Amino acid sequence: MKQLAPKCIVAIALIVAAYGNSLHNSFHFDDSHVIPTNLYIRSLSNIPRFFTDAHTFSSLPQNSTYRPLVTLSLALDYARGQLDPEPYHVTQIAMLVVTFVMLVAFFLPIAGEWPSIFAATLFCIHTANTETMNLICARSELLSTIGLLGSFLLYQRSDLARRTLLYLVPLAIGALAKAPLVVFAPLLFLYAMYIEHQPWRRAARIALPSLILGVALLVFLNKMNAPEWVGGGGPPLQYAITQPFAWLHYFKLFFLPAGLTADTDWTTFAHWYDTRAIAGDAFVVLLCVAIHRARPVVAFGLAWFAIALIPTSSFFPLAEVVNEHRIFFAFIGLVLAAAVLIPQRYLGVVAVVVLVAHLIGTRERNLVWRSEETLWADVIQKSPNNGRAWMNYGLTRMAKGDYAEAKSDFDHAATLTKNYWVLEINQGIVDGQMGDQAAAEAHFKRALALNADANAHFFYARWLVKHGRAPEALPHAQAAVQLSPAYADASDLLLRLNRIRDESYHDAWPSYASAFQSGLTAIQRGDWYVAVQANRAAASFDPKSIDAYNNLGWSLAQLGFREEAARAYERGLAVDPNDRRLRNNLALLGGSGG
Repeated sequence: MKQLAPKCIVAIALIVAAYGNSLHNSFHFDDSHVIPTNLYIRSLSNIPRFFTDAHTFSSLPQNSTYRPLVTLSLALDYARGQLDPEPYHVTQIAMLVVTFVMLVAFFLPIAGEWPSIFAATLFCIHTANTETMNLICARSELLSTIGLLGSFLLYQRSDLARRTLLYLVPLAIGALAKAPLVVFAPLLFLYAMYIEHQPWRRAARIALPSLILGVALLVFLNKMNAPEWVGGGGPPLQYAITQPFAWLHYFKLFFLPAGLTADTDWTTFAHWYDTRAIAGDAFVVLLCVAIHRARPVVAFGLAWFAIALIPTSSFFPLAEVVNEHRIFFAFIGLVLAAAVLIPQRYLGVVAVVVLVAHLIGTRERNLVWRSEETLWADVIQKSPNNGRAWMNYGLTRMAKGDYAEAKSDFDHAATLTKNYWVLEINQGIVDGQMGDQAAAEAHFKRALALNADANAHFFYARWLVKHGRAPEALPHAQAAVQLSPAYADASDLLLRLNRIRDESYHDAWPSYASAFQSGLTAIQRGDWYVAVQANRAAASFDPKSIDAYNNLGWSLAQLGFREEAARAYERGLAVDPNDRRLRNNLALLGGSGG
């Protein structure tokens, strides 16, 4: 035991090496609405609100589940580096190292020194767990796992914590990141039976307080979710029929983490007699038999795997039938069972081979998560019938200006995924970039018809502004902010539109010359918001500047604010009633010019 610390240091170095090439990997998937567009994480003054308002978790109300601990950690990362991914990944790795230390401490009295270190290290560098580590918002798995392990450690090592139930405190704190807390009670029950060799009645009494707390906290957490939050998927029966095969898939990934994909194209099975469903049912039966016949520590590990999957892979339908970051917590049981099953005399050789293989596999998988382009190229290769994946791959092409290729990807996605409003939005964007504004507007309107969420309103509003129809955009921008107060881009657009309409407001410039020149430059590049603000500032420096009023009116007219533009021209005409430019521009708006 005296040599435990050096061994752990070597293992931690291995963990850091495994994820050292992930520090600059970009944000992906749900990260987009939890981090970049989430207004609330941009100020630490919002910390109290994180714990009272689930809307602070995401800029999309339908995704606003109550996870204040996750939001707090993201706000701290934002304070360190804003939208630079590196601080977020550093935090992920630090949490994984904490998990490693806690796993070693948890496994030690169960499995012994070498199996414990091997099991904890294998868990942390297992290639399949890259799906959790590279998805920043999935740190909910890390935080909740740390909380649950903290409760187990207090239960293991403190008689006071057992007597006073203080061992439940970390569990309750971890539940503020995600709620696997209900599974702690059956895990504790099995721990008491298999590891402490308690009679089942005594084990049930031990687990009862955690069950009561778990149910109470689950009720509380569900109540704290935003009213708009949607967590479910399709019909529960079809979902349940499919999940045994999902368990088999997850079990396979433990031994052979090949074919990992960030977004599968799985759909639910229509019938119980689907061959895959039967294979999954057979696996579950064999798993139950193995748990019944295995020696206690192995049985505990296998049972941990099964129980950990129940919240996401049973009768409670989620939007994705299979999601490979769900195995993170479940794999704790499998690494324990595997480490104990390996004979001690072979453990060293097996450990070296397995850990080196996973080290290489994890670093390679990190490269797939490098960027949106690399990730979605991988997904469409492995899940070719996934319409969302084709859309997201198209987005990477659109970001590079490859609009024709992006449109082709979007059109293909539309054949795979019908009536997908997010796809309609992106089709509208790419058609607009390619010059087909009629088709663009039709897509934006269809997106609103399918689902008038904040994104549909915002992107239509942005398109309207770009095409000189800002007054029409205003109600859509207002709707986007009303639907999603955390939506940073929508809030910024609405603020800009309101500032344009507020004739008393302008941004600060040091002098007339600098403001007027900034206005001219903005007009040349078509930045009408800056042009309006700069020329307003110029007019405030020199209320007799006909040029400033003319440029201000022109800029307002380009945005579609015709009445405001007319008033700017009329102010110029009040200075010089005979100015031909002002009269002509006012006439083009339909003003009198008189």
